[in-house]
Amino acid sequence: MQGGENTYAKLQLIFTMLLFGTIGTLSRFIGMPSSVICLGRAFFGVLIILAILALRRQKPDTEAIRRNIGWLTLSSVFMCVNWICQFEAFKYTTIATATLCYYMQPVFYIIAGAVVLREKLSARKLACVAVAFGGMVLVSGVLQTGFHVSELKGALFGAAGGFFYAMVVLINKYMKDISPVDTTITQLALVSVLMLPYSAATGAFSGASVTATGITCLLVLGFLHTGIGYIIYFDAVNKLPAQTVGILSYIDPVEAVLLSAFFLKEPVTAQTVIGAVMILGAAAASELAPGKKQIQGKKI
Repeated sequence: MQGGENTYAKLQLIFTMLLFGTIGTLSRFIGMPSSVICLGRAFFGVLIILAILALRRQKPDTEAIRRNIGWLTLSSVFMCVNWICQFEAFKYTTIATATLCYYMQPVFYIIAGAVVLREKLSARKLACVAVAFGGMVLVSGVLQTGFHVSELKGALFGAAGGFFYAMVVLINKYMKDISPVDTTITQLALVSVLMLPYSAATGAFSGASVTATGITCLLVLGFLHTGIGYIIYFDAVNKLPAQTVGILSYIDPVEAVLLSAFFLKEPVTAQTVIGAVMILGAAAASELAPGKKQIQGKKI
């Protein structure tokens, strides 16, 4: 029976990774400022998670949320910046470049762990950091085309998104006795609250190109990719070993690169491929080291 449960959990995880791998491509059809996309994604994500919890006759643990509200608020601020950087990266460069630079998250976590948690930087970890940054240089196209402003901006936004993702994961380590679902629904609610005045103050609403396609894609991003996707993701990771979760998580960036090349017809050079191998290889080596605990407890 256990083997059957693990197989089902793996299929759940594979499904969510395939889902998350389409976020960049989907964003191409929304045509709205990044802050508005973040607001819509968080708001619709909260609605569907609340609906799913209601169908399951479950309620958020308000006491656990209250105990951790300080950390939840700080992580939500970082999540806002993380998402804005991610969607800005998609606007300035190819989906492949943005996703690969964003996927340096584990490397940034290593650096943050050394600075904040005083974790020892082993030779293996330092090598992972060096290889990943070398890969980012290749993926950004700087060596091939020089400092092309748009491409460089996209790569830097992607890397910044990965950095703030690592900060969210780091902060989550300080939260006590709260479930991933309660953490996520609170963070999404706080992101909605934060992004609404920010979007209004920056004139994002007036700059949004509202089309039927854009609204539909935003609803899909919020309801399916964020709300339903997170619920299925958590169901899966709670049943699987950390190593399995880490390995299957790389379906996401690989699919994003393939969609970039074959669906959107975006150029993928030999340098991009080599850089991708370096970044994903370094990230995998840092996350899947023997005896290493899983750091990516949630997908954001």
